[in-house]
Amino acid sequence: MRHLLIFTVATLLLTACHKQPERPSPVNQHPQMHYLDLGNAEVKYLQGKGFDINGDGKTDFWFHVQLVGDPLLQRDRLQFIASSTIHSNLLNDPDDHSPVLNRMDPISPIMVGYDWWEISAIVLTEKIMMIAGSYWEGAWKNAVHKYLPIQLETQGKNYQGWVELTFDMDKEKLILHRAALCTEAEKEVKAGY
Repeated sequence: MRHLLIFTVATLLLTACHKQPERPSPVNQHPQMHYLDLGNAEVKYLQGKGFDINGDGKTDFWFHVQLVGDPLLQRDRLQFIASSTIHSNLLNDPDDHSPVLNRMDPISPIMVGYDWWEISAIVLTEKIMMIAGSYWEGAWKNAVHKYLPIQLETQGKNYQGWVELTFDMDKEKLILHRAALCTEAEKEVKAGY
């Protein structure tokens, strides 16, 4: 009986002192996102497209095309524009351009060289038309499934997201594939994730 008692006590001591291996916490786990299928909507001259990313019934971002005449330089410009509204922000550099992001590029509350601007308008690309001919300018002119960073402000907190875009120069149209918005405030997200 005594041996059984010693064996039981020894077993209890050994199992009590044995540490369970700690499971590592997930590192760099991507925050939860809300996705919106934009149905490959086409944005052409006289055909704009807006969408409500957070479902509050208000258009948050608007994509449209405008024709601007320049009689002094004797040229016209067909501009493809992304616009933000109240409490929605676009990322602007000092020249009012937004970066063309690839899949998995980071989108943060603070982006070096850029500022988030409410009620902003960014010319993504434009066709310059002159008597001698025409050509395209702008960072988005060759975009195929690239990502425009967006941000939404709700109750004083900012939520990062993106819009997936393609531009077709031949057919002069912008294609809106999908958009996503982080469900957690002030978190960095990855474009296309």
